[in-house]
Amino acid sequence: MSIELETVGGEGLGAFANDRFVEAAITSARELVEAAPDQARWILPLVRAIRLRRLRLPALDPTTHRVIRLIDSPEVKLDELAAAVSGDPVLSTRIMGVANSSYFRGASEVLSVRDALMRMGVREARTLVVVVALRSTLLRSPGLGQMAMRFWRHSLLTASATQEITQELPPWEVSGFIAGLLQDLGHLVVLAFAAELPAWQEDGSAPTEDAVSQIIGATHAALGALVLASWGFPEPFCDAVLAHHAPETIGGEAALLARAMELGDAIAEDIERGWSADPALIDPALVELGERLGLDRARLADIAAEAETSLEALYKLS
Repeated sequence: MSIELETVGGEGLGAFANDRFVEAAITSARELVEAAPDQARWILPLVRAIRLRRLRLPALDPTTHRVIRLIDSPEVKLDELAAAVSGDPVLSTRIMGVANSSYFRGASEVLSVRDALMRMGVREARTLVVVVALRSTLLRSPGLGQMAMRFWRHSLLTASATQEITQELPPWEVSGFIAGLLQDLGHLVVLAFAAELPAWQEDGSAPTEDAVSQIIGATHAALGALVLASWGFPEPFCDAVLAHHAPETIGGEAALLARAMELGDAIAEDIERGWSADPALIDPALVELGERLGLDRARLADIAAEAETSLEALYKLS
């Protein structure tokens, strides 16, 4: 399945949202207030901001929007992708720089975007173009600060693992990388919101790291789905992001992608904690997640190894 993004006017990217995801975000925030009443002073402003459409959402520029529409099509034509990339001077310069780096270096320097994409190869070009295109969108989020590189590294690792998983999971074979890269988009929304909170408080106080973590844990899935809906991503994709920590709450094709994202994130976290290459030592909880998708211990070990290898290259090249 390819991601058929809805065409949204350039001035609207990041400005509109599907009402269903707005309500999901509000519900998740209100449930946190019920569970942790002492955090209400931080959470209720978030509820108001969501309902009044005043929440600051990451915006997707039109060039990146076009690139994603092309990247996720299994029939993408090189000339079409090159034309889309060439429309953004910064993106095209970065892609040519990557193609001329020591990682891809050929006998001569490439002088055009099309030649750069040809040198990379189809799969590598698709992955690197979306990484380079989305990097600035994700890392310029207000409030990210020192967390930026850690967030980016985890997102790349999750994306690499999810890509390996969905290659064996029709109909999402070509959607895994983007899904893994964007599933934690809601973190950025909460961090941007938290950075503005002191200005909204009479005493100028700010929420603690623990309070922000609680808000992220409760709301990031719904907020991520809300952002992706505002970017024109199709509802099944947004539903999968909404449910990536609870795939059992949805059904159909969206549930398959949600399970892949859940597993990809779990593999990324295990690698960050110190992954063992021995399949016999894989965490039983991770094995259970894999079995739900028909993946045994040996395959999980292979996926983790591929994700680690991909991460090192992507982190350097992006």
